[in-house]
Amino acid sequence: MAANGRAEHLNFAYIDALRGCAILFVITCHLTFSYPELPYPVHRLTVLGWHGVQLFFLASCVTLLLSWHGEVARRGRADIGAFFLRRVFRILPAYYLGGLFYWWLDPPAHGFDLAQFLTAYGFVNLWHPLTAPTVMGQWSVIPGGWSVSVEFTFYALFPLIASFITSLRRAIVFTLAALLFAILANRVGFALWGERYSTRAVEDILYFWFPNQLPVFALGTMVFFLLRPAAIIPQRFAGAIAGLALVGFFALAWAAVPQWAGEAGWPIGHAQAASLPLALFVLALSRAAPGGLFVNPLVAWVGKISFSAYLIHYAAIELLPGRFPQLFHTGASGLAAILAYAAGSLAVTGATCLCAFCTYHVIERPMIALGRRLINARRARLAAAMAGR
Repeated sequence: MAANGRAEHLNFAYIDALRGCAILFVITCHLTFSYPELPYPVHRLTVLGWHGVQLFFLASCVTLLLSWHGEVARRGRADIGAFFLRRVFRILPAYYLGGLFYWWLDPPAHGFDLAQFLTAYGFVNLWHPLTAPTVMGQWSVIPGGWSVSVEFTFYALFPLIASFITSLRRAIVFTLAALLFAILANRVGFALWGERYSTRAVEDILYFWFPNQLPVFALGTMVFFLLRPAAIIPQRFAGAIAGLALVGFFALAWAAVPQWAGEAGWPIGHAQAASLPLALFVLALSRAAPGGLFVNPLVAWVGKISFSAYLIHYAAIELLPGRFPQLFHTGASGLAAILAYAAGSLAVTGATCLCAFCTYHVIERPMIALGRRLINARRARLAAAMAGR
């Protein structure tokens, strides 16, 4: 780990850039559905931004491992209690307030559903088809909340993963085991639910749920151990390799890959296929010089507010092109649709980032600071207790 703050900032500037790219991908995808007449080839490309979530997962795994190993190097061990406190104060306040905001913005058509509310707020809402938002009349407490639920499940397992996955070899074995687990879990889920629930609900669960996303996080452990041999990607080629990785990523728009791992005998699905070029993208950005096309202050700034932006961007889409379709020309077709979509992207992204900047400073940063104070107080109590023995 870097010894001084300036070096650390330079070395890890790419982390915020990765998050910035991820949220821009996600906005690009979700806005696509506001322009139903967008030419199909363009639609295929923009909707692939859905996999910005997998980029979030990869960046999250790498970031947590950097932090974990850095703490071990400084203190001799990682503080598991502090790890969970940081996660709680980083995620829960904005997430829970987001649920209340969307209740006000778009109340559920069939009224309050206690089970759906509890599973969403307990981060277990993507473990059964009955909690899938695509079930008839189902209430999605927080749009896009599935990815936060998956992330929280990963947090629960992370101390165990970080303790045992201590080398590239183990990371490779873990990734293969995670993929096998995903295939088996998906096949069992399909057998149990395939004839009992709608095809859409079952397909969604088998894509969204944690077993299908675990190989993406596992691949993140491989990326982490590949960060260490710096010569794996020479810095002068980092930008070009990042660009090629994105070309490979967007080429998936025309690949006939099934939705979930194990479907139709395929060992990988969309999430796993997308994570492969994205993993190379992460490696390339880790070697890219700050100030380039991808690792630059603007993208990094978007990355810093990306969690708030993720929660808010659905509202921006609903309140702008959703409420003012004529102003945003959502019914346009052909070249006019492409231009309208581009203008809509600028408006939605700008509005999202402006609001996210506010919520980041009003909600996220104070809660993160509170969590840090509680961690410091807890450590002080433990130190005093140890000294008094």
